[in-house]
Amino acid sequence: MKTLHLIPRESFSPISGGQRGIALMLVIFAVAFIGIIVMGLVEISRFSWNESTRERGRFQAKLLAESGAAIASHPKVGRGDPVLSREFPDGRRLDVRITTEGRSILVSTLSEDLFIDTARELFILWGLDATEASIAADSLADWVDSDSEARSSGAETDYYAALKYADFPPNTAFSDLDQMLLVRGMDRVAKAQPLWRDYFTLYGDGTIDVNAAPADLIEAFFRTTPAAAASLVSARTGNDLIEGTQDDYLIEDVEEAKAMLGLSGEQWIRVEASVSLENSARRIESVGSIGDDFVYRLTVLSEGADENSAGSPVARMAR
Repeated sequence: MKTLHLIPRESFSPISGGQRGIALMLVIFAVAFIGIIVMGLVEISRFSWNESTRERGRFQAKLLAESGAAIASHPKVGRGDPVLSREFPDGRRLDVRITTEGRSILVSTLSEDLFIDTARELFILWGLDATEASIAADSLADWVDSDSEARSSGAETDYYAALKYADFPPNTAFSDLDQMLLVRGMDRVAKAQPLWRDYFTLYGDGTIDVNAAPADLIEAFFRTTPAAAASLVSARTGNDLIEGTQDDYLIEDVEEAKAMLGLSGEQWIRVEASVSLENSARRIESVGSIGDDFVYRLTVLSEGADENSAGSPVARMAR
């Protein structure tokens, strides 16, 4: 017969209330910790999805802009061609404008009297007083010319040396438009006109294109009236008053431009060598957009464009 041995009740060690509380807190902590991990994974997944969506949007906008630039580069596609502006049912949009670098001043010409005067007049139109405008224009000329003699309002080695810039000016052409900000007086210009870079270029043949230049540059370059400059630009844009569309009007004779601007023979002789109906550097500005959220701008420049050739690419800029 087996004998049963009974263990006295007093031998058991029941879990105290304090231990149960600790165990419950551990469970709650574990659940909370797991919840935090799960929420973190959800947030990471959401961020990854949103970032992926943004990347897809940017990529699609970039493809649109690049396709627009490719279309505009075709030698048979000209300014205002209907294929350069398209809107798709899914919200995508393509807008391309063909113009030339004659819309801006070639920086290598800034030491020439004509363009010193043009820069000075342009700066005055932007709100600088005559003294400030002369300082900036003359200093730009001193920066790019080949000598070390300062113009009356300009700046050469002595001026920059006093500011601890012994290597300025280099007396060579600018290789980047932002270098112009190093020139005496250009800080005032940049403050008055934040879009000043649009008025200068590193490329082209140095002529001002009457079919591309903005009204204020036309006024400053030709020394014409604001009304005459505005009238010429208005005529260029056609009935819709929008440049780069199918109804744009191209001036095809310099005598027509002369008459539209009301220039005398003497005024015309002063500028005629630097006037063109189409600067040799073609500029394509292509904008691809996906709704209002994703916009990609691409600018392609090509040199030596004519009716049978898109020209040789010289620059490509995107943002």
